[in-house]
Amino acid sequence: MRYNDRIRIITTQKVPSELGDETKDVMSGWLECRITGVSQAMNMGLFGKYDSRAVAIHFKGKLSDINYVLFRNIKRKPKAILSARKNTVVIISET
Repeated sequence: MRYNDRIRIITTQKVPSELGDETKDVMSGWLECRITGVSQAMNMGLFGKYDSRAVAIHFKGKLSDINYVLFRNIKRKPKAILSARKNTVVIISET
């Protein structure tokens, strides 16, 4: 599989402050990935309809703690995070 595309992952971390814990978004560097469409069976399972504009993002290796994905300069929340073989697949909706 060719990993021609680049995506950034945003994680949320708790940082201690004077007034208590604050959440802070931490953006990763550019990660190599492959962006594909989602099958009709997965669309039905995740969204309950056949014609969603969902995208599957395939990352090399195991990734953990993914809160958001920066896709086409828009911060998107993953609908599902799957482990497939030795890779991580993140499903997001474009709308």
